[in-house]
Amino acid sequence: MNMTYEIKRMAKALICIALLSTQLSCGLVSAAEPENTPALSAEPIMKIETLPEQYPASWFFAHDANFQSLIAGRVIIVDSAADTKEYKAAIGAAQFATFVESKALPELYVAETFYSRGTRGDRTDIVSVYDKSTLEKKTEIVLPGNKRSMVVTNKHNMRLLDNDTFLVVFNFTPASSATIIDAASKKVLNEIEMPGCNMIYPNGPRGFSSLCGDGSMISIQFDEQGKEVSRNLIPSFFNVDEDPVFDKPSYVDGIAYFVSYLGDVVPVDMSGAVPKVLPRWSLLTKNEVAKNWRPSGWQVSTGGNGKLYVIMSQGGFDGSHKSGGERIFVHDIASKKRVLDMKLTTPAFSLELLNTTPETLAVTNVLMGVDIFDAGGELQRSFSLGDSAMPLVLHAVRN
Repeated sequence: MNMTYEIKRMAKALICIALLSTQLSCGLVSAAEPENTPALSAEPIMKIETLPEQYPASWFFAHDANFQSLIAGRVIIVDSAADTKEYKAAIGAAQFATFVESKALPELYVAETFYSRGTRGDRTDIVSVYDKSTLEKKTEIVLPGNKRSMVVTNKHNMRLLDNDTFLVVFNFTPASSATIIDAASKKVLNEIEMPGCNMIYPNGPRGFSSLCGDGSMISIQFDEQGKEVSRNLIPSFFNVDEDPVFDKPSYVDGIAYFVSYLGDVVPVDMSGAVPKVLPRWSLLTKNEVAKNWRPSGWQVSTGGNGKLYVIMSQGGFDGSHKSGGERIFVHDIASKKRVLDMKLTTPAFSLELLNTTPETLAVTNVLMGVDIFDAGGELQRSFSLGDSAMPLVLHAVRN
């Protein structure tokens, strides 16, 4: 090989390395080609994909709270039916965010909080609005007063009401209130106070209910301008000291099924303007009560198709209600009879029934992996959404 040619080639390579830090490009001369060979054109380094406007029923949203870096939480779009490439996309969800998908509009909503210096400084609360297909941010709705409730992610911190016409955000400072937003115009309409009561539970034609500290519930209806038009008090329907309920009910056909710490189901009919408390019933046999079987987990129940799914653990005690459970009890709601007892290899922490036919159950296990089960309770596949992912809340696609 010609020595002069080789020295020139090495010199050019060194120059290229030096220029990389300035993002300049250059082409190396191949030893098999003459020096004046034109450089190859640059290959594209990013390919932009889009999602369908209507997500398949097998898809769901996994809200990764990301406790190791709360300012970098996210909502991951996942395909439960995929054997590979189940991770479809993700959007940001900062600082104890809350997420909801619109069915009426092609939009996703994330209520989140930012500080001007990352973890300190001036606070700004917003609802970020994303396009469902491109996942591009369409707009931001600034929430006034820096009041948004910043707690571990809970579906009932933000809900869509009246066929997705209004978006309602729960505030807690610790004074509690609800911010009413017009979903079409993206305008904040009003703030409704609800002292001593928490969460947003849709009920009636245009309203919501909220659980209060003494086991009672208030129910509020509002008009098209977001102004309160009625308020009703539902007297205490559970004992907050002896057997409180989880604040994450499962809605099935207009009825919210609250599950108590000791294993009772407390149904509340939310279809009318004023909620109606229905007779409670137990998930447990007498033998299971004696062995201290109890509901346990974060998103502890889910429901649909006339059935209620609840994470259960044996040997429960005061304080074990968030530990997760080694079984999932499935009850027929009409008969109140157990129709399936799912024995899990890895205990469950959260679960969500997807809108597939036949049924599909998505489960976050205590190791923060995701398990997918069929209608018979058989494990179909398991996968991780990242080494540090914490998919605490799962949302079925609304279709």
